[in-house]
Amino acid sequence: MNQQEFIRVVMNPVRQRIIQYLILHEEGTAASFKEELNDIPTASLYRHIKVLYEAGCIEVIRECRKRGTVEKTYALVKQPLGEGDRKSVEGLIQSALFSLMASFTGYFADEGNDFRKDMLSLTTSTLLLTDEEYMEMTGKIGAVFNEYIYNKPEEGRRPRRITFISSPCEEEQE
Repeated sequence: MNQQEFIRVVMNPVRQRIIQYLILHEEGTAASFKEELNDIPTASLYRHIKVLYEAGCIEVIRECRKRGTVEKTYALVKQPLGEGDRKSVEGLIQSALFSLMASFTGYFADEGNDFRKDMLSLTTSTLLLTDEEYMEMTGKIGAVFNEYIYNKPEEGRRPRRITFISSPCEEEQE
């Protein structure tokens, strides 16, 4: 599987929620996913689990016999495609950015979408930070995310993609 296919797999909102579940809980079964992600139809959930498994994002770490069937316990693969060398990381980031761009292109192609109502936003800031200040700031951002990451589906809640990108700034030429 190439990097574009890998990004297509992991950028799907349902699959991101399964991955997020595994990040939070370290492992899970289809039943435990269904319990927490109860707004996703069962057949769809199984299909997304299969896609993640076949893409090498998740692996079966345990199998248990239960009432005539086998219950599989899944976990994230420790080093999925794209981690490691510089070229892989570069390609992964570029593919992810192209995927985001494609999502926005699709969003704006639908004249019925209302970016104000949907609370679409973008902000960019350049901050002067030491490594320690940067780590402190990202820790605080992580704490804010943790306040909401366990939210369960309910009336009025809908998936929102939040992308946080940190990159060095270009040096200004004088």
